[in-house]
Amino acid sequence: MIYITGDTHGSFKRFTKSKFGGQLTEKDAVIVCGDFGLLWADDKEYQYWREFFETRDYTVLWVAGNHENYNMLYEFPVEKWNGGKVRKIVGDKCIHLERGQVFNIEGDTFFTFGGAQSHDIQGGILDTTDPSYDMLRHEAIKKGLPYRVLNDSWWKQELPTEEEMQEGLDNLAKVGNKVDYVISHCTSTETQHRIEEHYTKTKLTSYLYSYDILTEYFNKIEMQLDFKHWFFGHYHDNISLDSSHTLIYEKILPIDIFKY
Repeated sequence: MIYITGDTHGSFKRFTKSKFGGQLTEKDAVIVCGDFGLLWADDKEYQYWREFFETRDYTVLWVAGNHENYNMLYEFPVEKWNGGKVRKIVGDKCIHLERGQVFNIEGDTFFTFGGAQSHDIQGGILDTTDPSYDMLRHEAIKKGLPYRVLNDSWWKQELPTEEEMQEGLDNLAKVGNKVDYVISHCTSTETQHRIEEHYTKTKLTSYLYSYDILTEYFNKIEMQLDFKHWFFGHYHDNISLDSSHTLIYEKILPIDIFKY
């Protein structure tokens, strides 16, 4: 069985036996829609969770979000797995699904494309090698503005390259622009607008999400792609926008319930 869940941000309690993880077997896989957070710093916590996933019966598959240490991720070699490119972080137990790939998993086809633009950077993206780093950091803290630090809590690879986007288009063309599922972190510009409309109607407040090269790329993908369901995280909520678009966060759902 394949399950789907949202951002974990390095907190993996939902996978423990006392939570949902106790129901999973070696025949199961869980797909995380970005901001997995295992790769953040090479420290004791990282080693602990590596060992944790190594001893699980099931497999964790994930696309990258914007809150991932891409420098650490790219230290792992690219391999072929189930028709697409992956990086095996913990053997066959924890596998990163590369951008722009089409996988065949348990008879279903998946198009994967991780990444997103960080939105918690109003205080700037600071560089520790910049002589004004301390001053800029102090100003951000004083104003209560969130900030990120280059190659410490923010990485430029959060958004894709032109080559990665073209590879995605090429791989979709090879399968006739038809897959069962799309797995991403953020979503298309148009779908973001629909999330904004949902919040305006249900929460009596307005949310505005900026568009970027990736959300616009997803617009292009969606116009030409025949798919059953698109899953994404990033926006920290659980919303079924319609019969083919689901924003997922803490829930872990069997993908079979979205087949029909």
